[in-house]
Amino acid sequence: MNARGLFALAGLVLLLDLGCGRKVDVQGKTAELETAFPGVAAVTPASLSAARRPGSGDPRAFVSAALAASRTNDWVTAVIMVDAALQAPGVTPQQVMSLQATRKTWMTDLMIRADKGDVRAKAALVAIERSH
Repeated sequence: MNARGLFALAGLVLLLDLGCGRKVDVQGKTAELETAFPGVAAVTPASLSAARRPGSGDPRAFVSAALAASRTNDWVTAVIMVDAALQAPGVTPQQVMSLQATRKTWMTDLMIRADKGDVRAKAALVAIERSH
């Protein structure tokens, strides 16, 4: 199976896991992420170039950047920053769970919107996939 097929299969699994009729609570999950990283609002957001160096940087700076990106609906940057935070040193198990849950919520929301024909959501999913 090629990469595109795996991506489509992952999307289907997420959609099935979500349930057809339920909505995703993007704002609620984003707020939970902010709570999992106390003081993140006072941290200078990381840059995309910092996110491309796995295993380095302050996870709070990546989360700060992810939250800032989510507020402007820049889901590509938000997901890339969450991925970088997951790789950063010093993340607690509870923070890992929050990061993973937030990422899943954001991706599920994008997939639902893309499935409904949202061109921007489709483009965001392609860009996220290419970032890996």
